[in-house]
Amino acid sequence: KNRLAAMLEDRPDWCISRQRNWGVPITVFVHKDTSQLHPDTEILFEKIAHKVEKGGINAWFDLEISEFLGDEASNYRKVTDVLDVWFDSGTTHASVLGRRDGLHFPADLYLEGSDQHRGWFQSSLLTSVAIHGKAPYGGLLTHGFTVDQDGRKMSKSLGNVIPPQDIMNTLGADILRLWIASTDFTKEMTVSHEILNRTSDTYRRVRNTARFLLANMTGFNPETDQVPMDDLVSLDAEMIRRISELSTKIMVHYDRYEFSEVTQTLHHFCVDDLGGFYLDIIKDRQYTLKAESHARKSCQTALYWITDALVRWMSPILSFTAQEIWEAMPGERPHRFVFAVTEAEIPKAGGRAEVNWSLIQSAKRVVNQAIEAARTDGLVKGSLSAEVELFAAGPIFHALAALGEELRFVTITSEATLGRLKEAPDQAISDATCPDLSVVVKVAETEKCQRCWHHRLDVGSVPVHPALCRRCVDNIEGAGEERTFA
Repeated sequence: KNRLAAMLEDRPDWCISRQRNWGVPITVFVHKDTSQLHPDTEILFEKIAHKVEKGGINAWFDLEISEFLGDEASNYRKVTDVLDVWFDSGTTHASVLGRRDGLHFPADLYLEGSDQHRGWFQSSLLTSVAIHGKAPYGGLLTHGFTVDQDGRKMSKSLGNVIPPQDIMNTLGADILRLWIASTDFTKEMTVSHEILNRTSDTYRRVRNTARFLLANMTGFNPETDQVPMDDLVSLDAEMIRRISELSTKIMVHYDRYEFSEVTQTLHHFCVDDLGGFYLDIIKDRQYTLKAESHARKSCQTALYWITDALVRWMSPILSFTAQEIWEAMPGERPHRFVFAVTEAEIPKAGGRAEVNWSLIQSAKRVVNQAIEAARTDGLVKGSLSAEVELFAAGPIFHALAALGEELRFVTITSEATLGRLKEAPDQAISDATCPDLSVVVKVAETEKCQRCWHHRLDVGSVPVHPALCRRCVDNIEGAGEERTFA
């Protein structure tokens, strides 16, 4: 707005006529002596318009003046100048918005390259104010131009053009759309095969996340199987609260045309909140509990709402993928196409218990680092072959302590204990991002359950199932386990 205003203040008068062999003619008759327009010019406009409508633009250049002016013809000359092309494009608010059903004036948005502050944006504004007394657009959005990896403008002579059709043929249209949305379009947009391949990697992470979500809703009917929001397992309720908060942020980014912020938020959620935290933790619940158990249905309820939100967030950008996911979701869809409704309607979640999951997630990152270090050193093969001792202080201690026996399901280890930070041994691993926590990783010495892969003292304690832990036996033959937190 400021840039356009500054240019308008400094612009000279606009000469709208051009002397060219092609273009839209200026259909007026001018007096040979006074250079004044014919007094009936407005009436003549209508007559000439009908003739041009039938015979095309050349009808004006071919007509005889006497056909319209009769005896006055000898006093007037026919103007053969054509309109400046900026006048042509600048009046599209009248020729397009004002004459086509389903469109409205003014337009919500005019979108063009940054050079159009001197061109189309100005000519549209000037003609609209002259005709309607107001701007033809509610907002302006400008974009930069595409350059190669060296910052050079793309041109055929340089041989550095990457045709969009080639990208769609090799990587798919959604990759092209994701690259555009991920780039700060207000500046020059750099594109190369390397950048497109990185974009493809980002896309695969999002797509694989969606595949996991859909696969783990097999057999789930959202009309009959959903757990009430106030009865969800705590971690599931936390994830629904998170997508509710994220949805608000994402819609604000869309409203501001901050598409790169949308893609960053979407990617961060899939990689960190889902892939690096929630989805890892729920695997034990999904794969080892009874299929119809409350804890498993609670998880599937959360997965359903996560997927429903995710698909709506991505639909303006990853349009084809979003529709594919939409059609694969369980239950009846309210609309055939995901584009019918973009804003997610997320229920308010309560949950069985409240704990500080943000602190717990920070703690889990430190645990993951400690286990990875132990794996690199050859101490353990994976997280379930490990036991961890956590030493914490302050709020993080209380958050971890609240989990009780379910702490090991969050750390994804066969055993997890919690002590005070002052008791931590010298070899404990810590991280500057979480100074109130230290972790010790040990090898799980107990027998491995062949069903859940946890190393437990009670493996083989039920004679008829010598390879299983008591928890798995209960999940197979008994009432099944309950979960409150994770």
